[in-house]
Amino acid sequence: MASKVLLIDGHSLAYRAFYATSHSRNVMTTSKGEWTNAVYVFVSKLLKIWREERPDYIVVAFDVGKTFRHEQYPEYKAQRAKAPDELKYQIERIYQVIEAFGIPAVTCEGYEADDVLGTLARQASERGMETIILTGDTDILQLVDERVRVLIPRGRYGDESLYGPPQVAERYSGLSPKQLIDLKALVGDPSDNIPGIKGIGIKTATSLLQKYGSIEGIFDHLDEIKSKRVRNALNGRREEALRYKDLVKIRCDVPLDFELEMARAGEFDRERVAAVFRELEFNSLLKRIPEGVGRAGGEQAAQHEPEIETNYVVVDTPEKLDSLIAEIRRSGAFAFDTETTSTNPMMADLVGVSVATAPGRAWYIPVGHGISARRAATDEEELPLFSGRGEAPVTDEVAMVSEQGEGQLPLSTVIATLRPVMEDEQIAKYAHNACFDMTVLAQTGDIWVRGLAFDTMIAAWVVDPAGRSHKLKVLAEQRLGVTMTGIQELIGRGKSQITMDRVSVARVAPYACADADMTLRLVEPLSEDLREREQWKLFTEIEMPLVPILARMEMAGVRLDVEYLHQMSQELLEQQREIELKIHKLAGHEFNVNSTKQLSKVLFEELGLPRQGIRKTAHGYSTAADVLTLLKDKHPIVPLILEYRQIAKLRSTYVETLPTLVNPRTGRLHTSYNQTGTVTGRLSSSNPNLQNIPIRTEMGRKIRRAFVAEEGWLFLAADYSQIELRILAHVSQDPELLTAFHKGEDIHARTAAAVYGIPIEEVTKAQRRIAKTVNFGLIYGQSAYGLSQQTELDYGEAERFIAAYFERYPKVKEWLESTRQLAYAQGYVETLLGRRRYFPELKGSRRAYAGQRAAAERQAINAPIQGTAADILKIAMIRLDERLRADGRRARMVLQVHDEVVLELPEEELEAVAAVTREVMEHAYTLSVPLKVDMEVGQNWLDMQPW
Repeated sequence: MASKVLLIDGHSLAYRAFYATSHSRNVMTTSKGEWTNAVYVFVSKLLKIWREERPDYIVVAFDVGKTFRHEQYPEYKAQRAKAPDELKYQIERIYQVIEAFGIPAVTCEGYEADDVLGTLARQASERGMETIILTGDTDILQLVDERVRVLIPRGRYGDESLYGPPQVAERYSGLSPKQLIDLKALVGDPSDNIPGIKGIGIKTATSLLQKYGSIEGIFDHLDEIKSKRVRNALNGRREEALRYKDLVKIRCDVPLDFELEMARAGEFDRERVAAVFRELEFNSLLKRIPEGVGRAGGEQAAQHEPEIETNYVVVDTPEKLDSLIAEIRRSGAFAFDTETTSTNPMMADLVGVSVATAPGRAWYIPVGHGISARRAATDEEELPLFSGRGEAPVTDEVAMVSEQGEGQLPLSTVIATLRPVMEDEQIAKYAHNACFDMTVLAQTGDIWVRGLAFDTMIAAWVVDPAGRSHKLKVLAEQRLGVTMTGIQELIGRGKSQITMDRVSVARVAPYACADADMTLRLVEPLSEDLREREQWKLFTEIEMPLVPILARMEMAGVRLDVEYLHQMSQELLEQQREIELKIHKLAGHEFNVNSTKQLSKVLFEELGLPRQGIRKTAHGYSTAADVLTLLKDKHPIVPLILEYRQIAKLRSTYVETLPTLVNPRTGRLHTSYNQTGTVTGRLSSSNPNLQNIPIRTEMGRKIRRAFVAEEGWLFLAADYSQIELRILAHVSQDPELLTAFHKGEDIHARTAAAVYGIPIEEVTKAQRRIAKTVNFGLIYGQSAYGLSQQTELDYGEAERFIAAYFERYPKVKEWLESTRQLAYAQGYVETLLGRRRYFPELKGSRRAYAGQRAAAERQAINAPIQGTAADILKIAMIRLDERLRADGRRARMVLQVHDEVVLELPEEELEAVAAVTREVMEHAYTLSVPLKVDMEVGQNWLDMQPW
């Protein structure tokens, strides 16, 4: 077998890793505040490819300053911004890691990493070796041949696409790897600042190269080109095109003082690598450090910690199902997962259930493979849903699957057998995103899972709410060192994607068993983290009890008045047209208001609106909402454009979309509540996002009118009154705030009176509005500039107002400052119930840049307040659910937005349920000031009266 060389483009992978994972939710840092996102992804890729390819030699190439290309073409890469400091020192860390692995870092003055890679690939080919190049840059594809293949990562954390000559030809319409040099020269490359030949796009260039082979061939046959436009674009540009071709061609003759024997894989000190990993806090990668040499030295040695042997079983006989149930009862705990046809649990058909009873020991119970595909082929109606326990018949279709060798037990048999253990509270259940699986089982077989003890997704989120991902496969790699199979490998992606029921049992079983297995294995390390970080009580007493409540809310859904929305859509469309006519009249002519290019021309060229400070885009000066808001007083057309956009957004996002989301099976709208969707602890929702329905405008509020109670039922809305300000009074212990809340005063009028030095009865609406902005703004770390932007105050007046506020409420200022200092000192802040939000960018020697620090400071001030409010609301929801169920009420929670819970209840239960709701919510947590709940009742979510 030919020896194999793995060549890695160091800078390319580091840059790709950094920018793919540098947004706020995905930044990885150590406990000392050092950024490690690029290093982690780089090292993970290295270990993954090392394990899969088992190379005999490994080399990493890096760029070093300017090259011969800069001398030939001074504009080469001139537009590229300098690498941020957060990336620069991570590249230093990458050097440290590969040095510990004994992997040489090869550079050559005056040449790029691509040239080094090209030269090393040529040398390897001349010695009869195979070469794999790992890079994030498609430029390297020009090196592909029968001995050289290229791996390019897909997406942020995806697998890699492998390119040999056939794959290059498929991607580039039949062009050979060498022709990619000509293609890039003709089309240009903005990333390298190579303009290419103006007027020649990728389709034209590809067509020309398919016919004439090369740039030289194209120009030799210029007279034969039928398109006059193309001939004119190329005419007289031969030398220019050849110059670009020379620039983009990778050199394979770099004078390297390097021998491949210096790069033998596996010759390193394992403990030295482990020490570097521990310093970087890459504990999950320790298990993945290889010990042996590559293929040339024989079989790679076992990993430092022996892998857990797996025993995955397909349950395809009654005897195996009985054996599984017996093992579940013996173990007293198990992890479970479902495979379905959809990510929407209310629309999904169950394909199979996986169960893990011990690490490495898992079972897969297939029940729906081939059913949907066969149903589609025969154009039969959908299978009936379960309407009650054990009432669903065994259909001929299910039986047919089993008879045809798919090895599936009847669904009714599986449901009846699983139900007793699933509903046994004495048997602990573990899951990852349990709300989904619980909903699927309840919808499919009327199984109501009880005894849910641990949700690994929620646990990972509680431990690190801003972590880069709480997905099972990411956690398995991070915490267990196990790389799992991606779902795309089973069902594909894009237009060719299929549903899980169309994949064979043999392929799904190991995938499904691994999901349950890894969930089970993650419970122990995540439990340790929760206890170590003093999060166990928060997790077990608030987050876990909330899971079944959210599942029931999602299943209950809410009724929607679709006809009302259709009428509203027409009304909004008419309003849009009227506003559009006014816009055209002010512009002096018709134009496409939705075209940013045309709108920019009208505003800044024809109407002459001020351009100073306005950012420029490829379509002209920006017409983004923040820009138009600044210009709204400069011309009457601007407010009309903002209104036009607002109506258009309402129509597309809600009025026209909501009816399409009504579940055809239930006739109701079922939003998904995301327990891990925020860093503060608040619930979020999706499909649709109820949090974003605008209620500050009349048009936005009208959307709530579409949410209606069932006939004979009512909505009861219970909303915490100024809960965040009450929490601020509690944590700051400011006597003025405490007194105001104890007296039941209007806190905003009280603040205005205190700051303006006037009696509270003399406060005007405008003064109260400013005070309200300050009261809530300070919780979000608002500055004088922010206050001036939200009110009619200028900057100086805003500064004086805030100074007067703090003079009146000095304890608030003390708390804000102490919280800021605490975030810097310990790197996190906490809610009253112990929920943490971490700010590593404020702790340690390598802190984030000033803008990030300022944003983090604002978030650190807000997190204890908003997070405590979220915690209190969750406690209230848990206790309210308990009371309603204990009292045998039919009332149910159906909506939750911000500090509000909406119940749907029979009219005859209103008085009793309202009393219980108020009692529970106002006594959910004891503060230094009373909690107050405002309640409203009505037939729809808009037209509600105070209760």
